[in-house]
Amino acid sequence: MRALELWHLKKLCDKYDIDHQEIDDTLTYWENKRHLLSLKIERMAPLDAELRTWESMEEEYMNEHILSYYVMCLLDGATTSEEKGETPPHYPRFSLETYIQQTR
Repeated sequence: MRALELWHLKKLCDKYDIDHQEIDDTLTYWENKRHLLSLKIERMAPLDAELRTWESMEEEYMNEHILSYYVMCLLDGATTSEEKGETPPHYPRFSLETYIQQTR
């Protein structure tokens, strides 16, 4: 194996937090890389299962608490549209006091 290939394999080990002792000098670069990637996949499998668990819990929470989530979004201003279009005409608010004063 060449020095550059070894350097790439060590870089791959550092990226995925794999021990450099997993690199076998008797194997080719591609065999070593396949082996290191298989170790990475084995380490990631429990994380994938945990992620699926969290996603199902989030979905369950959203199904049970959608109204409170919507209210929180309203309070944060996350429900306002960016495309507002034309402003509707402004009508004065109805006031009973003003109406009574006008009818006297």
